[in-house]
Amino acid sequence: MIQNLHQISLSPIAIAGSGLWAIALYWGFYPTSQAFIQHLSTWLSGDVALVKAGDRADFWAGMVGVIPFVGLGIVCFLLLSLGLGQSWALSMGLMGMVGGGIYELGRRNGQQS
Repeated sequence: MIQNLHQISLSPIAIAGSGLWAIALYWGFYPTSQAFIQHLSTWLSGDVALVKAGDRADFWAGMVGVIPFVGLGIVCFLLLSLGLGQSWALSMGLMGMVGGGIYELGRRNGQQS
């Protein structure tokens, strides 16, 4: 049915490609990711008066806030691997990461001007 299904495995290429896609999606949707992490931090902190609890809440919100992008990165890599092969999925993840980084730099530059 699906010809490239035998190529999908937990290999270094799959881990690297999924990571590249996760970074690309995180940078590409940076304002959304920051808003999501801010909402998580507010929800986790509960009582704002406790500074130490607020610092822990920020840390855990940052850790938990990355999980959806890692999941989406895995899905993007798997779908592209099935359709085009692992080398194309890895290459497109790298291009997406570079494009997301350039977009984020241009967005920040535009905000400062």
